Amino acid sequence: MENKNDIPSIDYCLVLSAGLGTRMGQIGKVLPKVLWPIFEKNLLELQLAYASRFGAKHIYMNIYHQYEQVQNFVQDSKLESSISLIHEQDLLDIGGAIHNLARLPHINYQGNVLLINCDQFLFFDFSIINDLLPKLQENVAVLLMNNVPGNLG
Repeated sequence: MENKNDIPSIDYCLVLSAGLGTRMGQIGKVLPKVLWPIFEKNLLELQLAYASRFGAKHIYMNIYHQYEQVQNFVQDSKLESSISLIHEQDLLDIGGAIHNLARLPHINYQGNVLLINCDQFLFFDFSIINDLLPKLQENVAVLLMNNVPGNLG
């Protein structure tokens, strides 16, 4: 166990971001979704901060569409120590992205992984992760969901 409460920590976080950005219209053809600005940051920076709050030891992001642009941003912003990019040569689905991460020699299908989408924002008390992590000892996967009242539109 990694901490004094015998709660396992998150070994890896994979930010899923290999989509083509087609839902973004014309701007998706020239600007990868992960670099879209949200006030003074972009989606990539917001998701890095989010994954860090979960205590993930290593953060990865899969990229397919406009890989070079994202790679240049990561290098120019000095984020290379915060995130590792996995360049998908072929567009894969979520299972392929997980496999690409898990098969890395230093991971070799060991440890646990938190999956987050690059374009989703989750708002909840982060202490909830302390309730979920012990369940990883007994289960292959734990799904975190938010209950959204239907009357919110």
